[in-house]
Amino acid sequence: MNEQEEHINQFLTSSTYHQLSTNQQKHAQDILVRFTQQMKNEQHLADTAWTPQAVKDVMVGDFIADPALTNQFGIAVAPVLKAYQKFLGVDQLKEITQAIDDQRANMNACRKAHQTWAQLHGGASKQDAAKQPVAAKKGAESAPAAEVKSQTAAVKPTTWTAEKLAQLISQVKDAMPAAAEFQHQSLSLGEQQYVVTEFLTLMHQEFNQYPGEWVFADLQRVLGMMMPLDPDITPKQIKNIVPTAQALFDYLKRTGVIAMDQYKVGLKAIANMQNSEEMLASLSRKERETQLMLSFINSNGINTDDVKAAEAWMDDHRDEVAAFMRTLLNPWRDYEHQQLVKRQEAARRRAQLTVADRGEITHHRAPRGIKFSKKARKKRHRK
Repeated sequence: MNEQEEHINQFLTSSTYHQLSTNQQKHAQDILVRFTQQMKNEQHLADTAWTPQAVKDVMVGDFIADPALTNQFGIAVAPVLKAYQKFLGVDQLKEITQAIDDQRANMNACRKAHQTWAQLHGGASKQDAAKQPVAAKKGAESAPAAEVKSQTAAVKPTTWTAEKLAQLISQVKDAMPAAAEFQHQSLSLGEQQYVVTEFLTLMHQEFNQYPGEWVFADLQRVLGMMMPLDPDITPKQIKNIVPTAQALFDYLKRTGVIAMDQYKVGLKAIANMQNSEEMLASLSRKERETQLMLSFINSNGINTDDVKAAEAWMDDHRDEVAAFMRTLLNPWRDYEHQQLVKRQEAARRRAQLTVADRGEITHHRAPRGIKFSKKARKKRHRK
């Protein structure tokens, strides 16, 4: 767990958090995880080092442009951000609070349009949204931005093949012990290597996608659905799919394997996954299958708490449900077949034991030898 994650967890148990409204508390974790991540990626600032200008920029950037964000989420953003900075006791609290209030209207406009401020204004800069003059950034603050720009420009189109992907996987595994992105993780080196290898392999194997070609929906299916069903993955690894994937995305961007656009798609795919991954990790594999099916039904607008409604929908959409589960289980079809054979064998043994317990005699246990022995003894006795 990194420092920002610790800060968020501490905030969520603090008195400052409990002073928020019910709606603000409901969205607080999601807001802070998304906002601190965007602040780190776009502005290269930790949660204790935000500036008023950086806050304004992030508020009208990719943070708020996701079509999945609700009006209730947007309403909660400003009070949650202000409460979080107050909890951290930052030096520029007054200025940051004012910046959040000043930018709230622009942020709401972006959320309603599902676009960043720049997209709303035909490519206008985010600084224009803040209505402040653009100042030349100097020293250490400008270095990370220049570095990212340089890395993005350095990305060259790759003609991928299965062999090149295998080489990349080997390269990443070899680099992981020394790469900064994979340090200070909860997983061991071997566990991180397993997660990274499975992810890169499944994206190609199941969707024929290489780095730079990843699609948001397919990233979600692999990272959020297929990998938790891996029969060899551990609960600890499931809990750490998100941080490990983030480390991989960071590494691939830094080394020029993927461009900024692909990097952003990757981050968007994992932005809201952590809570569900932790929940899946607490379940058995069979329970994970059930939960993912319920999530699929729920995503179609069906309230899965209403059992009759959910069952009725499943009856009317059997092919869709079956196709969804086949897709998720496809990588593990050999394992699923083995489990089916085991279940069938166990059922057969139980049936045999039930017959024996009832005192019923099956054909193959007919006591012919006993009858023969009795006759033989009688014959010997008469002699």
